[in-house]
Amino acid sequence: MDSTDTSRVAELRTSARGWHGVQLAVLGFIGLCGVLQRGHEDLPRWLQVLAAVLVLIALAVACVATVLVALAAWPVYAKAPMADDQAEIRRTVGRLRIGIGLTFVAVALTALATTSQWWPTKAESGSSALVQVSTANGEVCGQLQQIDTSGITLNADGQDVSFAFGDVISLQSVPSC
Repeated sequence: MDSTDTSRVAELRTSARGWHGVQLAVLGFIGLCGVLQRGHEDLPRWLQVLAAVLVLIALAVACVATVLVALAAWPVYAKAPMADDQAEIRRTVGRLRIGIGLTFVAVALTALATTSQWWPTKAESGSSALVQVSTANGEVCGQLQQIDTSGITLNADGQDVSFAFGDVISLQSVPSC
C-alpha cells in the first residue's frame, strides 16, 4: 500500500463529505421549491404539471447524486477493502464527479421548474385594474390611471377623475363597472 495513494483516498473522502453537506442543502432547497409550487391555480394546468414533474425529477436526481457522493465519502464494502488503492481512487473520483455533476443538474431542473412562477396571469396580462372609489359625494368606478402622494386618478366613462386621499372613504378593486 502506497502512503501517497492512501492519503489521496483520504483527501477524496474528505472532499466528498463536504460535498455531501452541500447536497443535503440542495435537497432542502428542492423540497422548499416543491412546496412553493402549490397554490398557483391561476397558471395553466400544463405548466403546473410540468413544474411539478421537473421538481420531482430534480428530487430523484439529487437523491441519486447524494447516494453516489455518500458512497465516495463513506464506502461500503461487501468484503474486505480493496488492496488496490489506484482502483479505489478511480472509483471514488468517478462517484464524486458523477455525484457533483448530478447535483448541478438537480439545481438546474429546480431553477427551471420555479420559472413557472413568472408566467403572466390573466390579471397581469389584461387591461388596467378597475376600481371603485367611494367619497362623501358618491361612488365612481373606472380604470385606475395613477396613484401618487397627492391622490388617485381614475378614467370613468372616458374622463379622468381625481380624488385627494383625504376625500376617499373606501377604495376597492372590482371585476367590472
